[in-house]
Amino acid sequence: LFMLNSPKCYCDFFNYAQNEFGHMFKPKALNISEEFPNPCGHIQDLRTYFLDGVDNSLDERSAIERPSLEAIYNETDGQNWTNNAGWMNETEDYCQWHGISCDGDGFVTSIDLRDNNLAGQFPVYTNTSNTSEGNNTWLFAKYGLGNLYNLKMVNLAKNKLTGTIDYRPLYNLHSLFHFDVSGNQLSGEVDVLVTPSLTHADFSSNRFTSMRQLGKLKQFFQTLRFCDVSNNFIQNNVSDLL
Repeated sequence: LFMLNSPKCYCDFFNYAQNEFGHMFKPKALNISEEFPNPCGHIQDLRTYFLDGVDNSLDERSAIERPSLEAIYNETDGQNWTNNAGWMNETEDYCQWHGISCDGDGFVTSIDLRDNNLAGQFPVYTNTSNTSEGNNTWLFAKYGLGNLYNLKMVNLAKNKLTGTIDYRPLYNLHSLFHFDVSGNQLSGEVDVLVTPSLTHADFSSNRFTSMRQLGKLKQFFQTLRFCDVSNNFIQNNVSDLL
């Protein structure tokens, strides 16, 4: 449980277990010496963390999503993007920035920055500082894709992104159905189970060397319709993946 990255998901699970089954988390089960705290109490801590030092005129949507988008810009050499129209303009709604689409409530639902000269690490930044608070590491997941909870589509194909992908923050994006990182220089492991609602996954033309077992994919057959991992350096035997 302490590995969950989303406090909202953590809180929902806690309430479900308590309301539906009358189940309370017990110290013995978790091998700890004190009562397990109600994680819903941390939701206000999260708001405080995000809003600390932020202009009070901003709503919570802007206070959380704008810094996440700004982090993507800064960490992928945004000044040298092919098209960065609107980005980092403090007077313009970020829903108007190039490649960004929002829903009627102003939450980011789509990031389409394909073939736009993004360079650097894949823009999921789970931690912005070190912490010894074990169970509360999610409090430090301040910036990046993992905090854009209403995302439905991410297309970062044909760029210059490098390194490995930390998939854990993406597991919280329950509405994400389209994920395309093809044509980059990404390495490490492919995880086609990025989100529970994924229908389109494209990891092709990168430098990936391994892939998670497909046996875990059974419950996703009703959603996943397209998956491309071609033109990589994946060494797994087919029998090991099934």
